[in-house]
Amino acid sequence: MSLQELIVSAIVFFCVFYVGNRIVLFFRNSNNNENPCANCTSGCELRDMMEKKKQQCRDLKRNEKKKCCR
Repeated sequence: MSLQELIVSAIVFFCVFYVGNRIVLFFRNSNNNENPCANCTSGCELRDMMEKKKQQCRDLKRNEKKKCCR
């Protein structure tokens, strides 16, 4: 094997490792009920839906707290 083949192999291995790691992190965050798109830099419909749902849950919790204190 020449030096060029070793370098190309190392780059390919690094890319495969990085993509595999990101996929595992995505599914791990999904299983932990965390937002899988929390680190997305671009617009993401899934992230927007998750944020909207969180806000609705917060609003419902606030309303429940007010009702029980009366």
